[in-house]
Amino acid sequence: MDNHQKSFRFGFIVYSFIQGRLRKIVFLVLLFLISLPPLWAQDVQFSQFYASPLYLNPAFAGTTYLNRIVLHQRIQWPALDARYVTSLVSFDRNFHKYNSGLGLMVTKDYQGSDIIGSLDATLMYAYELQLNQEYALRTGLQLGYVSRYINYGELTFPSQYSDKGYLGPGQYTDYGSDKVEYADVGSGALLYSKALWFSFAVHHMNRPEQSFTNEVSRLPSKYSFGLGYKIPIKKTSGQRTKDEEVMNITPVVHYKFQGKSDQLDVGVYAIYEQMMMGFWYRGIPTKKYLPNLQNNESVVALAGFKLANLSFGYSYDFTISRLAIANTGGSHEINITFEYPRDKGRSKGRRSFPCPKFYEKKR
Repeated sequence: MDNHQKSFRFGFIVYSFIQGRLRKIVFLVLLFLISLPPLWAQDVQFSQFYASPLYLNPAFAGTTYLNRIVLHQRIQWPALDARYVTSLVSFDRNFHKYNSGLGLMVTKDYQGSDIIGSLDATLMYAYELQLNQEYALRTGLQLGYVSRYINYGELTFPSQYSDKGYLGPGQYTDYGSDKVEYADVGSGALLYSKALWFSFAVHHMNRPEQSFTNEVSRLPSKYSFGLGYKIPIKKTSGQRTKDEEVMNITPVVHYKFQGKSDQLDVGVYAIYEQMMMGFWYRGIPTKKYLPNLQNNESVVALAGFKLANLSFGYSYDFTISRLAIANTGGSHEINITFEYPRDKGRSKGRRSFPCPKFYEKKR
């Protein structure tokens, strides 16, 4: 076969592949391209980011072939009045027949003594395309409703102070609306194999207006990248199949930036049967925001276990920034994930996602 025949044959194979999957490819491209708006308040960040996957990336909706319910709680700096408390609940399900996943997530967040808070409700859709026997690509889209509020009565103003100090409660000025509502749009993509995954997501693509006053204050878009690789350490033998792992380690990297802020998480998960441990660092030590201010935020430790269909994880952030001298109380996170099976045999032969998870016993 000469070079011209080889070139023609290769071109015909490529053409046939594209023609056969054209509608799927066009669908994926349209779904994902809208996640590239121009780059212009910072979102809540979770230490156990892979324990609340729908918050990380809408493409994670339906990545488990079980019905999944997630309850997640974060309490940041509990020893300070400026503490942050965030609660999250989510549900997602895979629809294998349609190569799709659906998810619903509700998030409640407040800052300080409930002075400023928000309530988010988000619907998510993800579509998966099998690229080859090794890799699959998922793209996701999310649409949310956000309600933010501010309690002016909990604020103090200059008129309430004198040279003798605080004068006590008095009249305050209502500077604007105490409630703001808006739609919020995000999207993402997820490329993965049995051991490797790469995640990219964009949140607040529409840059919604969030000001309580008449001034313009658009929420900056948030961009995030994630990378992980699962390394098997020990496999089962005997009655269990040789492909079942009882021990693995998973190094992960997660980088995000929003407006003028950016952050990097680097760490590792270690899983042995029904037990999990994790350790990672948050910060960018080579970057300085000011001459005397390095980007070192915290060191995070995680411990977790699984019992039947219920898994539990607890993590603590050890503050290593300048806030450490203020005795912030660190940050606490608790995650409870419940996965319950659907019809027997429906997940047989399907691809397993490599994101950190517990060992599954055969039934």
